[in-house]
Amino acid sequence: MPDTAPVPARPVYTITVSSSGDAALDGEPVRAVHGQEPRVAALAEVRVKAALHGRPVRVTAKEPDGTVWPLIVDPDGTVTTLDHPHPAPPRGQLAPAPGRTSASGWQQPLPTHYQPLFERVTAADRTGDLIAAIVAAATLETALEREFGPHHPHTVNTLTLRAWLTLRQQPHGHETAQLLLQTATRRHEAGALPYGDTARCARNAHAVWREVARTDPGTGGALCADVLRVLELLGEAGRACDVRVWCDAALVRQGGMP
Repeated sequence: MPDTAPVPARPVYTITVSSSGDAALDGEPVRAVHGQEPRVAALAEVRVKAALHGRPVRVTAKEPDGTVWPLIVDPDGTVTTLDHPHPAPPRGQLAPAPGRTSASGWQQPLPTHYQPLFERVTAADRTGDLIAAIVAAATLETALEREFGPHHPHTVNTLTLRAWLTLRQQPHGHETAQLLLQTATRRHEAGALPYGDTARCARNAHAVWREVARTDPGTGGALCADVLRVLELLGEAGRACDVRVWCDAALVRQGGMP
């Protein structure tokens, strides 16, 4: 069994299967598509939430007979059954910044009229068609931004999902680095929850930038200012220092410094 200790204690999503075979995720009925079993559809939705977080997430699955299964679901769809309960959440967790959306606001499902488009994203992801999933996510994001604005949780969550899908589809491209930087900035401006996902976007952007800089120093240099700005904005001092060192060395190589 893989080491599940690093998986944060929260959130824990709850899948409930009724005696009729229907499934609900955190109390919301799950709509199965293409003949899926409802419990499989529920796990597929959790997989999307794991992709939004950019990491595995915890799940409690409740069977009709009262059996409870603690699970870990990875963004790639891997499901691990634990032989012990999920840990209690740590005390003293950070509260949202004043004036920002509450934690519950960041967990609200999309309005019903957006569900078909969201299902297009999840269906494409399940079949491994990441390009189609990214296109559908971008279409959904545009529609949400038009209705709710760029900093609403629905819009920011969908932007984050598009960024994770893009990272999986093109892990070494400069466009991916730019999208991760945009996502980290937008999440920071919106006070998006969980806070760790905002930092994760910035850290992934730094990792992608590092690979771009290694293979294409010119493009890496062009991205330096944006990468540095976001890392400093989010307090990633060590990674910001790494960018400065690389940029200074690049200037020396180009003869821009004595």
